[in-house]
Amino acid sequence: MKKLYVPFVTLLLLTACGAPAEEAGKGAAPVPSATTETASTIATPAPTAEPTLELHWIDSQNSKGLYQRELLYGEGGYGYGNGGIAAHYFDFTNATEQIIGKPLDLENANLQLYADEEFLYWSWSGMVNDTPILLRSNLDGSNRESLYDFPEGTAFSSGSVGGMAGDGTALYFVYCHISDTPTVPDDYELVRLNTETGTLESLVKWEPFGGSLLGVWNGRLLITRKTLAEECPVEPVYDHYHVDNTEELEPWITTSLCALNPLTGTEEVLYSCPGWFLDRTLADGALWWEDDEHRILCRPLGTTEDTVVTQLPQAMQIMGIYSEDIWLYSQEDGKEWPYLYNRQDGTLTRSNQRRWIGGEDRAIWVMCEAGPGRYLVWDDASTGMQQLAGADGTQYLIDGYARYAIADRDSLLDTGKPMTPVTRPGVY
Repeated sequence: MKKLYVPFVTLLLLTACGAPAEEAGKGAAPVPSATTETASTIATPAPTAEPTLELHWIDSQNSKGLYQRELLYGEGGYGYGNGGIAAHYFDFTNATEQIIGKPLDLENANLQLYADEEFLYWSWSGMVNDTPILLRSNLDGSNRESLYDFPEGTAFSSGSVGGMAGDGTALYFVYCHISDTPTVPDDYELVRLNTETGTLESLVKWEPFGGSLLGVWNGRLLITRKTLAEECPVEPVYDHYHVDNTEELEPWITTSLCALNPLTGTEEVLYSCPGWFLDRTLADGALWWEDDEHRILCRPLGTTEDTVVTQLPQAMQIMGIYSEDIWLYSQEDGKEWPYLYNRQDGTLTRSNQRRWIGGEDRAIWVMCEAGPGRYLVWDDASTGMQQLAGADGTQYLIDGYARYAIADRDSLLDTGKPMTPVTRPGVY
């Protein structure tokens, strides 16, 4: 029996989801009873004296650009994906996009790309009878090599939310032993792969509900654990390789964010909440959320004090927390409108930038941060095949739905100020 295993992507695009507001204005005055300061000034507690490793987070972008998978059409435009799966690179500095490295011929589209400042990592998982791959290449896709020979029936888990961690020698990620019996759940663990010796070591086994690797902080791995209260009157029921009665169990489940020191094995619970998922957003060394009074709050990791960042004029949804700004969406007059909160001066401004995407008038979409105060955005969209070139001049056919631009804060907020279009060098 074969079971498809699909990793979680993240980049972690969030879906958007509030009443009329002014087009531009200052963030309202903070609530007097709470501590208020701009998020950029919040101090992260100093690490303890416990020895730690110098960990870094590895996800789909580094300081120079963004990497994403791209399915290629076969020769003559036949069969989306029949031409292989490639690495699609967006260069932030030069505002260009192209295919890098040679496309891979894979059974499905589960390719994930992660980059640090030195290497690009290619990970793929297939079905229960397939063997996953983990490759490392230069950032331009050259000199690709395998880092480990994984056994059949294993996979890179969706518990690695959009990335993995590294310490200069080893990589840390969530690993799965795929069950071939529906009533037996998949087995999840956090592992360390030494890229110099080629050894794989288990650090954490999550039983029976799995867990996630979310990031790094102060030399520690940020992971989640899910625990069932001892007094729970309901027993877990397993079907199709996972817990089947999650709704019955939810009132008795607690999800905790923990900091694990991979050097010493010590673990600290930083935050807990009821339910299967964290109810706050993890970013920039803090937990963020909007409360019922439409305030944005954050709690720096390692502390118990909540800080009011700003008072919003109405209900909004946090879409992205970046080094200088917070990107939000609001529903007004039947339309979705983006807002930008400036973490330096405390202003909240509505953006009138809209695009015709998918046959609808939509708010402009920020894909990722392209440097402090700079963003990669969807600038246009059209259907049909488009060409994208490789660094060697090879022409590829892609499902080029979106066109992109680099926008700074001013061009995001003012339709009269131009963005920088992302070009496709080598396309003829």
